[in-house]
Amino acid sequence: MYQRRSSNRRSAGVTLAAVVMMALAACTGASAGDKSDPDTELTFIGIPKTLDNVAYAVARDGAEKRIEELGGNIKLEWVAPAGADPAKQAQMIESYVQRGVDGIFVAALGPSVCNAIDAAIAAGIPVITFDSDCPDSTRTSYVGSDNYEGGYAAGEMFVEHVKDKGPQRIAILTGMVGATNLAERDAGFKKSVEDSGIDHEFVVTVAGNDDLTKSVEAVESTLRGDPTINAFYFDGPWPMLVDRSNLPVMVGMIESGDLTVVSFDSIQPQLSWVADDLVIGLVGQKYYAWGYQSIQVLNGIVRNGSNFGEIVNTGIDVVTKNGGEGGPAAGQYSVAEMNHAWDTSDFAETPIEPK
Repeated sequence: MYQRRSSNRRSAGVTLAAVVMMALAACTGASAGDKSDPDTELTFIGIPKTLDNVAYAVARDGAEKRIEELGGNIKLEWVAPAGADPAKQAQMIESYVQRGVDGIFVAALGPSVCNAIDAAIAAGIPVITFDSDCPDSTRTSYVGSDNYEGGYAAGEMFVEHVKDKGPQRIAILTGMVGATNLAERDAGFKKSVEDSGIDHEFVVTVAGNDDLTKSVEAVESTLRGDPTINAFYFDGPWPMLVDRSNLPVMVGMIESGDLTVVSFDSIQPQLSWVADDLVIGLVGQKYYAWGYQSIQVLNGIVRNGSNFGEIVNTGIDVVTKNGGEGGPAAGQYSVAEMNHAWDTSDFAETPIEPK
């Protein structure tokens, strides 16, 4: 099994206790009155990478659900930069710091965003990351799956499937270069494959820039350019969110037994690929929890000065055609079980308690 790496978070900078003290003491924030009073309305800002990703839509649902459970005295603003632009995301954070909002939760797009987070923390506004972390920043907490763990689990699934199929020449599709969450998924996947001892070579990593069309082009051109590649790992869902007719080279190689594909994320459009034996399995995050638990954490910090720790791990889900031992309760879903969860919005969450 993998070994979790130690955090490289900066030792210098604003401590959690200092952040809380500054946030509670701030007198120019978005909300008036005593923030510890549940009757005082707070303003929290949710900033995903984009607005056109169904996983982020589910995260917003989770945030709104927790707000409802807490009594509704939280105003949620849900915004994202056009084109998954890191510079614009950083500018958004800076503008909300100027407004003096009560808290921000953000799926960070890259280093410039991490710098903006440091500035917000220094200004006394609690900031937590979700989906994509800034571990070297002074962010208050990270809420989400352990991306390294998820990548490692994807590697274990891949190795189990190909261990008797000879040497593996592996390509990786990533999204936005520099995104910490994707880099961690890739590192976990590579370590898992290396730990297995199978004969393998990582041939190339190509980027689709979080864009569906560019991701499809990257996969197809890579396979056309090097037909000896017999494995592809996607660290995000992009090629599986379009009609499979757009991927004739990839689908043809899979159907002829010349290519194995495993992917991160488990959003509903991906499930048919597993059902039809085109992708061996998926490793997914707890998307609903991104929003639900982010509101839980920010509310606890601002209202009560609570400490949730640097990492609020929401866990991962593994989806295969027929499911795994322990079933959904153990994060092992069949395609049918995961489809049911999406169809019914049955992503029940229990509020994570502070330390």
